[in-house]
Amino acid sequence: MSLLINILICFAIPKIGFAHVQNMYIVTSNNWNEFEQAVELFEQDLELLDKVNIDDNKVTIKLYYECLCPDCIRFDTGAFASTVRKLYKHLDIYTYPYGNAKTFIHDGKYQFKCQHGPKECYGNKLHACAIDLLNNETQALLFNSCMMTPRNNSRGSDDESADRCGKIQDIDVTTIKECAKGDRGSQLLKRYGDESKKAHFKYVPYILINGNVNNGGNFFRDVCAAFQNPPPPCR
Repeated sequence: MSLLINILICFAIPKIGFAHVQNMYIVTSNNWNEFEQAVELFEQDLELLDKVNIDDNKVTIKLYYECLCPDCIRFDTGAFASTVRKLYKHLDIYTYPYGNAKTFIHDGKYQFKCQHGPKECYGNKLHACAIDLLNNETQALLFNSCMMTPRNNSRGSDDESADRCGKIQDIDVTTIKECAKGDRGSQLLKRYGDESKKAHFKYVPYILINGNVNNGGNFFRDVCAAFQNPPPPCR
């Protein structure tokens, strides 16, 4: 008995660098191999479709802050950390721990003047080094948020906070502290300063969602509204 197979597969993939990609497979055959080839091509395009949907549906967040700023602490340890925990798989997040600091060179080395004093400069370096050294971006963000939580006599974002948050998250903070105390920490802070200047902000925290300025008042809701197809945590 002959095998007759009729297949029509047609779909479109939007926003993939050009107008669209459209593949159509029509198989009319009594050859099973042709059917298998068509299915294999279709499955490959489904994988591409999934990848495009994931990448295209991500929201980009940029956060410019300084570690001892009260409003930055309030936002970073509250709405920001909560949103990161719920939506990290669906976000591209860039944080810049520099704020309203100033960079200058003295005796051939970078020096910094921070709005809340030298302790904030060191804290910003801790944040910068954590981002640089921790391979897991989400872990780095939540580690820095943890460090910003004031405890006892500590204003946060210091060695004591790093040690405490390292224990909570099972992170060896030795290299992070060494980085913050050395040249690497200064180089990173200088780089964040350069990037912060490009944003031309007048206050911190300065928040951008897909390039649009956000006041942080309803951060989770506003992030969810920025998705073309809101992920399950938003629904």
